[in-house]
Amino acid sequence: MAKIIINSLDSFGESVSQRMIAKKEIKDEFTIFTYDNRYGKGEIRISPSLTEIFKFGEIESKLIIKPDSKTNFIYNTSYFKKNFNIFCKKYFYSENKLTITYVIYDNNVEINQLEIEIIEVQ
Repeated sequence: MAKIIINSLDSFGESVSQRMIAKKEIKDEFTIFTYDNRYGKGEIRISPSLTEIFKFGEIESKLIIKPDSKTNFIYNTSYFKKNFNIFCKKYFYSENKLTITYVIYDNNVEINQLEIEIIEVQ
């Protein structure tokens, strides 16, 4: 088990900080954190070259973040289902911390920018 902190800030000024206990697994080049929160289950797969964030439950999403790359982002709830594109502007990976900045686009129109830190606490 591991303790992780996930901090996020979006372009609307909404700041969220979550502290949680997660199951930690090392598989090939990935560090995988699996956790439960009030929305359901989540999994974060971090490597030096990409990060995958999956949510299962009330909110279902699949987000793949690659440095300087555009990828698809699927977001699904009981009242909303949409495919977006994201572009990763910043990707800094170290042993216990990941810092990323990405922009979300809907039909090539920027709708939000997020800065996220994922920190493993000892």
